[in-house]
Amino acid sequence: MPPSDAPPHAEPAAPAQPDNVIWLTCAEKELKKIPFFVRGKARRNTEKFATEKGLHEISVDTLYEAKAHYAR
Repeated sequence: MPPSDAPPHAEPAAPAQPDNVIWLTCAEKELKKIPFFVRGKARRNTEKFATEKGLHEISVDTLYEAKAHYAR
């Protein structure tokens, strides 16, 4: 097995999980502008989108990018 550049104790970074994603305050405020009856779906879709992109923070831009992605 060839030597690795990583120290032997290092582990690969875990992919982002929806429960590990942090919503920035500005994104939370923007989310609250969405009607309550679709807000949960918008939150789940945005968290899924962020997770798939490997993001750990959700900004307003992430929220809008997810909206555009799922509008297709």
